[in-house]
Amino acid sequence: MENETKNIFENGATWLRGDFHLHTKADKEFSYTGTENDFCRLYVEKLKEQNINLGVITNHNKFDKSEFIALRKKALKEGIGLFAGVELSVNDGANGIHCLLVFDFEKWCVNGEDFINQFLTAAFEGIANRENENTRCRYNFETVLQKLSDHENNGRDSFIILAHVEQNSGFFNELDGGRIQQLISNDLFRHFVLGFQKVRTYDKVAIWKNWFNDKLPAFVEGSDCKSLEDIGRPHQQRNEEKKTFIKIGEFNFEALKYALTDFNYRISLNTKPEIKNSYIKSISFEGGLLEGTKIDFSPELNNLIGIRGSGKSSLLEVLRYVLGISLPFNAADPEYKNSLVTRSMGSGGKALVTIVNKQNEEYRIEKLYGQKEDIYKNNLLQPGITIDATGFHSPIYFGQKDLSNKGKDFEGDLIQRLIGTRLKAVQAKIEQKKREVENIISELKKLQNLKELKRDTEAQIKNSKHQLNFFKEKGVEDKLKQQTLFDSDISKLIQIESTVRSYLSELASLVSNHDYFFQQEISGSEVNKELFEEAKTIIQELKIEFEKLKAIQKNSVLSQQKLKDVISKINTKKEGLKEEFAKIKREINTETINPDNFLNLNRQIETALLKLKEIEKSEKRRSDLQTNLLERLTELDNLWLEEYNVLNKEVKRINEAESKISIEVDFKGRRDKLTDKMKQVFRGSGIRETAYQEIEASYKDFIQIYRDSGKLNDILNENHVVDFKRRFFENLDDLLTFKVENKIVIQYNGKSLDKHSLGQRASALILFLLAQKENDVLIIDQPEDDLDNQTIYDEVIKELKKIKGNMQFIFATHNANIPVLGDSEKVVSCSYDEKKITVHSGTIDNHQTQRFIVDIMEGGDEAFNRRKNIYSIWNIEKLKS
Repeated sequence: MENETKNIFENGATWLRGDFHLHTKADKEFSYTGTENDFCRLYVEKLKEQNINLGVITNHNKFDKSEFIALRKKALKEGIGLFAGVELSVNDGANGIHCLLVFDFEKWCVNGEDFINQFLTAAFEGIANRENENTRCRYNFETVLQKLSDHENNGRDSFIILAHVEQNSGFFNELDGGRIQQLISNDLFRHFVLGFQKVRTYDKVAIWKNWFNDKLPAFVEGSDCKSLEDIGRPHQQRNEEKKTFIKIGEFNFEALKYALTDFNYRISLNTKPEIKNSYIKSISFEGGLLEGTKIDFSPELNNLIGIRGSGKSSLLEVLRYVLGISLPFNAADPEYKNSLVTRSMGSGGKALVTIVNKQNEEYRIEKLYGQKEDIYKNNLLQPGITIDATGFHSPIYFGQKDLSNKGKDFEGDLIQRLIGTRLKAVQAKIEQKKREVENIISELKKLQNLKELKRDTEAQIKNSKHQLNFFKEKGVEDKLKQQTLFDSDISKLIQIESTVRSYLSELASLVSNHDYFFQQEISGSEVNKELFEEAKTIIQELKIEFEKLKAIQKNSVLSQQKLKDVISKINTKKEGLKEEFAKIKREINTETINPDNFLNLNRQIETALLKLKEIEKSEKRRSDLQTNLLERLTELDNLWLEEYNVLNKEVKRINEAESKISIEVDFKGRRDKLTDKMKQVFRGSGIRETAYQEIEASYKDFIQIYRDSGKLNDILNENHVVDFKRRFFENLDDLLTFKVENKIVIQYNGKSLDKHSLGQRASALILFLLAQKENDVLIIDQPEDDLDNQTIYDEVIKELKKIKGNMQFIFATHNANIPVLGDSEKVVSCSYDEKKITVHSGTIDNHQTQRFIVDIMEGGDEAFNRRKNIYSIWNIEKLKS
């Protein structure tokens, strides 16, 4: 039966609508006029119409075994589980009490025996017309309980739902308070009675709670149908449909019984609980140690179990890898964790992870080992998008021993992982601002030798002028000057043409970049049609101006050509005077006077003067860059403060929650980071440790040193100051963008987390993680490490059960308390045989899964039974006293 219902529980235990009070045509009160062959089909169709996936067949004082088997088989094919029962009229109270008895069919009807009908035959021995709903059996309530107990002792389990408790033949309607309290005092009553059906007068609940010592059984609903049309039809109260939803993982008796026993978490009245968090739906593998394996996860609690080395950690590490979750820099044994991914996936191995966001949209992430992931939606590749773009919140992940890690950076990394999504916007602005700072510094470094260059250029001019005096003294300066002027004028015209060419290039680029925009039609939705018409008019006006700009560009190209013609003319003019210039040079050429030197010296002066102008521009540029750098540094500093304020706001929210954990954040408080960076950059400079400490005490970060380096003169000697500033400038981009991190201190019960034992630390962190209601997925490899069982149950498991439905948990564990007491919706058993990791996944209600838990986590039947017997001998009640 479990195999046939596999699909409905594919993603673990789930919420199903149930009906605990169903009748069939075997019941005398049920009206059916159709054919025999159509009944099962029509019955199941009506269950489907009402979204009933779980029902109990409870005919009046009768059980039709063959009909039940036929109905159950038909229902299972439609993902509906039916359970065997009977509505028994118990001989108690004024008119009898109607009780819905639910039987473990596989144990009551076995090896050709039908103990259900044997029970009913004995109960109505000597009583005629027993199928009448008001015909009472000969057993009173105590006798029914004792008979059921006798059957239980023989391996046939059952439980009771008290039917329509406030109506005729209902428990509270037919019995007075004294009789009710007498029955309640019977241990068998509390053992077998697991539910009240059709509770309506809720102001009486307080009285009942008092009678039951605040331990009322579950409240459930049932249609009490008398025809096909009534099947699953919910009763109404104040215009509200009364329904019951049961969380169950398999259609077996034990699962249903446990759901009623743990009704605070497994039974929901009127509304079906919905999953509010995004979650990981499944992971499958192609190639590697997990070839052909698929694991479907529950949106709630998932546990990976297995002996050490069975592949649990490998699964979690591959899941982390595919989802792009980097190992924190303080992770315990990162090389081992990364090696698990390499070994599990292997060369060419692929993992496929299906995720679901809060809008219930599914995405599939496919990742080949060593390559970037591909993301699909509705089986269509979404090129270029990241996992963040899917709306899936990246899980919080902790590998083995990560929770007990005492590294200095642990707290900061933890907070980043918890609220990192809220910091992304400001962190993106920080990264952009850092790039701006780096670009300015890069430009500044290109201009760092301007003083030397200016000094050398001025010296060159002075030297050249000094040498020209020789030609003046010899009286040949005027004769050579005309050619010098020609060379100077040609050089100036060439420079002008170069500037024009640059202007035209930028103008052409401007036109080219925006031409496409002005060719497009402006259109919007009908909702804002008038506003878009107004915008269209404005863009048209701009387009007219843009066309003028295109005309200017065209005309400017013609002007550039004219300028080239002028340069050509002056070159032609110079060429025409070539013989004249040569004659002058021949006339004055002597052994002591070389006319070419005169021309070269003038060209050098002309070039140097132009160079000086460029240097002046560069000095202005350098001054502007330095001003811009200071402005960008102020903006960067303010962004770091903004990031701190966002962080501090989130921390205050966390601190306001009722928790033993509190967090303090100190802006740029990690002074050790500043010192470590200085020692790295100034290694070998001879700066003393005390000097580093003084610098750390005097400055918050390197930006402050850059703005006000004067204090260094009081801390370092003259030689060290020079060397410090030289190295500082060499590493300027690295230092000015270096963030001195905020110091984060997590306190547990008023004491810093690092002062607690590993167990206390791990316990505090798990509770802290569970308290962060806005996180969707928590993945931990062996959360029980360093924790005792009492802490796991009292603090961790109880909190887990409250949060399920708002957060997904995927834990690898060796501690049976987590899947069993945590009522894990999905359990994945792992084993490894040197060639392949094999998995079996099922719900906690699945018999095979329970077998794995006992064998792997309890040491097998013998160890489990020995402990059970020892605890029995100890007598826990006596130990309490």
